[in-house]
Amino acid sequence: MSNIHIKRRHRLPPGELRERVEHIAQDLKSKLNADYAWKGDSLQFKRAGVSGSIDIAEDAIELNIELGLLLSPMKGKIEETINKNLDQALIDKTGGGSAA
Repeated sequence: MSNIHIKRRHRLPPGELRERVEHIAQDLKSKLNADYAWKGDSLQFKRAGVSGSIDIAEDAIELNIELGLLLSPMKGKIEETINKNLDQALIDKTGGGSAA
């Protein structure tokens, strides 16, 4: 098994951040058939071969992902894709930018 841990600072209002993370979860569900549920400020997700959480706070977002044996060899590519998509999701469209 292999783990991915990513933490990013942000400047988004709490409601906007939660909405964007919800959008990420909906993409996971539609594209990868992943189940997800909110537990407080933590979005828990799972599908065959991968599970994890996206934890949101006032100034940061933290992802913890556990890859199963079949996906472990692709950890680098998966992490690269997550970083790219997360950077896009955290862009402050009011002009403030993300605080990566």
